[in-house]
Amino acid sequence: MTGGGPGGAAIFTDTHAHLSYIADRPGEAALDAMLRAYTAASEAGSRAILVDPGVEAEDFAGRAERFGHLSFVRLAAGIWPSKRALDDPERALALLAPHVADIRCRAIGECGPDYHHMNASREAQRRLFEGQLALAESHRKPVIVHSRDAAADTIDIIAAAQLSVPVIIHCFGYGPAEAERLLSLGCMLSFAGNVTYKSASVLREACLSVPEERLLLETDAPYMNPLPARGKPSTSLDIERTYRYIAELRGTSPEALSALVARNARALFGG
Repeated sequence: MTGGGPGGAAIFTDTHAHLSYIADRPGEAALDAMLRAYTAASEAGSRAILVDPGVEAEDFAGRAERFGHLSFVRLAAGIWPSKRALDDPERALALLAPHVADIRCRAIGECGPDYHHMNASREAQRRLFEGQLALAESHRKPVIVHSRDAAADTIDIIAAAQLSVPVIIHCFGYGPAEAERLLSLGCMLSFAGNVTYKSASVLREACLSVPEERLLLETDAPYMNPLPARGKPSTSLDIERTYRYIAELRGTSPEALSALVARNARALFGG
């Protein structure tokens, strides 16, 4: 645990939180309370950081202006596979490129195939994903991967890319076999609040298989609120329950897990 939040709550690293989305739901008051808590913890010496990913080709500048001054925030730029982006992947990538080059951009993403929403063909999604992997490699920045119902293609594309930069599988949603394959490719695996859900036994099994140096935790806020608040919008303050749950699952303490994830995250996104 690293610092205190509202009511003495501990402050933990959150490697994937959509700060501008939190402003919409649960709202500005919740976002302000969260940022005040992280600011106070940072001023008190906390090592916890927040990673704010991109989802649209041109959303970086606005997020950088609003959150870039916060010492504990790390910004990424990326394109989630929306219909708009997939209608013209090459144009979307051209719009993204200057933001990736920005010194304030610490990673590329979130990006990757989503066959649940299936906003375009697999080929269009592959082009958009591969283009962002190429940007990550050329700019020597980590890549944050979104993968939903697309494990096989995600693994194949990452393997073929032969990246020399770190790859983070955000909100890991598969089982131990997929975890093993992704770990063999050198990926980091990040677990969200859904690991606490009763139906998530395969996630828990996968989480147990991840070496300490490859483990990250996140909220995907305002989504994936851990139990007992499943279905309610989340903020990064909710991640404490995920840390406590995974610490017990892995046979460690929340304090040790907090230090571990903070160390891993700072190594990836900058200290």
